Amino acid sequence: MPQLENKEILERILRATIGVISRRTSEAYANVIIGNAVRKLENKYPFLKYVHIKGTQYTEIFEILTIDEEIENTDIKKIGESTKEFLESISRSMGKNAGYYFIKEIKEDLPYSYEQTIKNLGIDLDFLQLEFITEIKDTYKFLIENHDILKNTFKTIFEILDKNLGRDTAFKLLNEFVSRLNIEYPVLKYIKINDIRYIQNIDVITVNQEVDKVQPKKVGAAIQKCVQELNYYIIEKNNFSLIDKLKNSFNADYLFKLGEIDVNFDIIQLKQTLVVKHILKALVDILSDSSSESYAILMVNNVLRNYEEKFNFLKNIKIAGIRYSKGLDQIVVPSEIDKIRRSDLGRSIQKILEAIVESLGEEGSKYFIGKLKERLGKAYLLRIEEIGVNLHMIELKQNLMW
Repeated sequence: MPQLENKEILERILRATIGVISRRTSEAYANVIIGNAVRKLENKYPFLKYVHIKGTQYTEIFEILTIDEEIENTDIKKIGESTKEFLESISRSMGKNAGYYFIKEIKEDLPYSYEQTIKNLGIDLDFLQLEFITEIKDTYKFLIENHDILKNTFKTIFEILDKNLGRDTAFKLLNEFVSRLNIEYPVLKYIKINDIRYIQNIDVITVNQEVDKVQPKKVGAAIQKCVQELNYYIIEKNNFSLIDKLKNSFNADYLFKLGEIDVNFDIIQLKQTLVVKHILKALVDILSDSSSESYAILMVNNVLRNYEEKFNFLKNIKIAGIRYSKGLDQIVVPSEIDKIRRSDLGRSIQKILEAIVESLGEEGSKYFIGKLKERLGKAYLLRIEEIGVNLHMIELKQNLMW
């Protein structure tokens, strides 16, 4: 594993942290939160006085983050200790629900080689994630059954639709989506949506308690799919986010309970620009394992150029190789990508992945898709499946070819 200097260890973690918090809030807020966390640790770790985080008003002239060279005189073990404590502090400050995904997102932003190197300093991101989840579970007492989860979630969805679109539309939409999806997700057949416009003294949602015998994660999958499809439909037709209103309606305990059965509203909200960035980053990281980073970047950029005539929106997407080590910030994906139709973006990604796999030959491509799945993680795999990317088909095609 490569030996990293003190400055590089801190800089990469801090930049990744700024990026993750910025995506959830704003860059200005991220700078304040991280700046305060660093300053609080300064008494225990005096060398942190060499770390300077500036506000966004300086970004056109100065770097937001700078670290003085004097920090290289510090024992690297102390750098590791302070970095671990910093991550723990930020995780807890973000609250139960946001903190649950925080370490995982940090890990996704960092190069794989860097993650392995900092492990030797006692910064095990997987362990930090597990430690945080265990801490929450130890204090978590919000126990509810499948039928309660379904009733509460769908009742809340109905109330949001009723308030924003009217009762007629709320009943029609929810009934239509649940009926359409119950073939793929049979657990939805336990739900009945009552037309309270005409039936008095009855709940809008009734759920057969037999559903409590079903595996909870099947309930979670059904909820995730319904919310996802409704959210896309509402944003397109009515220009408001169901996800935002749901997250504001549920408390942290309930959101955590949903998370335990694999309901993750943040996955649905992952912007297409961020999805593309993570795919390109994963491709470069995997290709770099068997070649040089510069060759990997060249290869991915060439594939992008090969398909830009067919998919015009790929023209302004590129990887800036000179400073790639700084992570996602060096992958250029214009904000216009968020407006591209999901199906079009999915087809372009599918073609790019197929082209890269094909170019690697039999030996080089053997484990490529498996590595890609591992590097992307569950959240991004679910998101690319939603936009039509089928990694299983690439594997089947690859096996037939070789």
